[in-house]
Amino acid sequence: MLEGQINQVKKTTMSQNIVQQLMELIINGTIPLGGKLPSEKQLMEMFGVGRSTLREAIRALVALGLVEVRVPEGTFVAQSFGDFFTKHLELMSKISYDNILELVEARVKMEAVLAEMAAAKSTEEDHLKLDEVIGKMKDSANHDRFLELDLEFHRLVADMARNSFLSEVLQISSVVTKVWMVKVIEGYSIRQKLVDQHIAVAEAIKAKKPTEAKEAMAIHLDTINDLLVEYKQKNGEISAE
Repeated sequence: MLEGQINQVKKTTMSQNIVQQLMELIINGTIPLGGKLPSEKQLMEMFGVGRSTLREAIRALVALGLVEVRVPEGTFVAQSFGDFFTKHLELMSKISYDNILELVEARVKMEAVLAEMAAAKSTEEDHLKLDEVIGKMKDSANHDRFLELDLEFHRLVADMARNSFLSEVLQISSVVTKVWMVKVIEGYSIRQKLVDQHIAVAEAIKAKKPTEAKEAMAIHLDTINDLLVEYKQKNGEISAE
């Protein structure tokens, strides 16, 4: 079922990569609600990891409320994501600058999938809304207004994906990352670059090209991710090594 959709992972971030890949497969519906994951042996072979690494990743997914382990039946995706939302809302106030980069990494994965889905499901009315927001971004008078419109663009893309779960998860991550987005926009002269990247995402969505939309969104959010790292290094908050 999952052959060709799982990539072998690098040793330094094995369990984290497994969590990210399985989360994406669960969130985009490849593994449905209530669905059974492949056996432990099969997942070990797919990911190219040992038993302890795989079990560490599964424990993390259990803690998030995304899967449950039933002995001896196996591991299953949760029937609903209520616990997932609750746990993330409880953790929001505890998320610090030290782990914000991990959150941004997760957001890159999630929003790339949202853009892909939006390209497949969006309507002409949706496309007009995208164009309207981009036009306002070009004319925004200050950083605060620009950021507000930036977030509105991403909310529109999420709405076009027609997936309420992903929209809610995006809302959670946006609340937490907003303050750091302000630092990037204020600290770097990149507004035009960000506008151009939003245009690239919008054009791919309007052209009904899911793969291109996914790639364009990943490029855009990777830009933000890279600048966050640079910002932290410049301010001595992390090592440049």
